[in-house]
Amino acid sequence: MRKTCRCGHVMELELRTVVYAKRVEIRNVPVFACTDCVSYEVLQPVKPDLKECISTLGEQPSKQDVSFGERNELADLFHEQLLAWPDATDREMEHRMQHAVEERINLLLDIMGYAQKSNDEEWIETTQRRLGQLSGFVWQAHFSNAV
Repeated sequence: MRKTCRCGHVMELELRTVVYAKRVEIRNVPVFACTDCVSYEVLQPVKPDLKECISTLGEQPSKQDVSFGERNELADLFHEQLLAWPDATDREMEHRMQHAVEERINLLLDIMGYAQKSNDEEWIETTQRRLGQLSGFVWQAHFSNAV
């Protein structure tokens, strides 16, 4: 998946490891990377959760390895799809991601039903957060200037 960089060249979507405070590795963060001007851009819909993840670590975090997919549903789906279909075209990946998002939303809605039946407020809150990470994702909004 690609989009045009500010420098005019192509940025590829990759899963990167973000290092915070030289002690924390946050794996599988969806990032656009331009090899020409060496700039990077975190995929916009996951940026708030990455910021929240970093803020919870504090200024002096202990050495650790964090899977971003465990904190963000969209990042998890990108990870799954990019591993399963590494050679997919942008169009194929768009269709695969749309299908994967729909399936995950349906699964989370089922989970929400169980959480509500069991009156588990923490489970309900977690499921609502996970649904929110997916519900607003619109492919064209983030890949509209794809090459």
